[in-house]
Amino acid sequence: MRSALLSLHGFTMNGPSLRRHLGELEPRLSKHVDLVFPNAPHTASEASVLALLQRMGGTRSAPPQLEWWNASDDGRVYQGWEATRESLRTEVLRHPAAGLLGFSQGAAVAAAVAALACRGAFPPLSFVVLVAGFAPRSAELLPLLDEPLTIPSLHIWGQDDAFAKHGPGLASKFSSLTRRIVTWKGGHSVPASGDAADAIVEFVRNHAADVAAFPPGRGPGDAGSGTGGAPPAGHSDEGA
Repeated sequence: MRSALLSLHGFTMNGPSLRRHLGELEPRLSKHVDLVFPNAPHTASEASVLALLQRMGGTRSAPPQLEWWNASDDGRVYQGWEATRESLRTEVLRHPAAGLLGFSQGAAVAAAVAALACRGAFPPLSFVVLVAGFAPRSAELLPLLDEPLTIPSLHIWGQDDAFAKHGPGLASKFSSLTRRIVTWKGGHSVPASGDAADAIVEFVRNHAADVAAFPPGRGPGDAGSGTGGAPPAGHSDEGA
């Protein structure tokens, strides 16, 4: 069974814009998985878009500008999380034993969904790739991250990224036995080439291949198993 990689875009982005963002990484990944680029279910406000541009710089994403949730000022409430959770549940049921790739806010969403899956409250997932992300800190999601998650995980962040300070905290939510951490000389983006991009392809290839050994509906990161295949050696932030 060929695995799917659900790729979750960042704040004020959309599925097609993340696909373009992957650049030459996309055809390399497509050799091993079916890439799926869902849109977040909520439209970001104009004020949120402008605030992000002021804080992070860069250029405005092509419309629509979407968000997976809108965080309260203190980060304790993620407005829109329930609709996001259910839309992703539908996507995962469509693609059994999928892996997740999340960028920025999409990485936090992927971590939240992985936590639900590991606790038996979401369909099974095979692995997660978290790029330039941060740990969810809403009151609803924090308890799900009390114990390290055993799903295989790859954590990527750029050394020149303003979000790099959040990378270790997010990685700490995952078991050291099933995670890999890679940094690269870049900013707030998905590395499309070089060693970090090679690490993403290697990780996805290895764990997507593992899916073939499991029956439909189950995968190496299956909830409740307590195990996960070991990876190869080697406005507020919540709204970005």
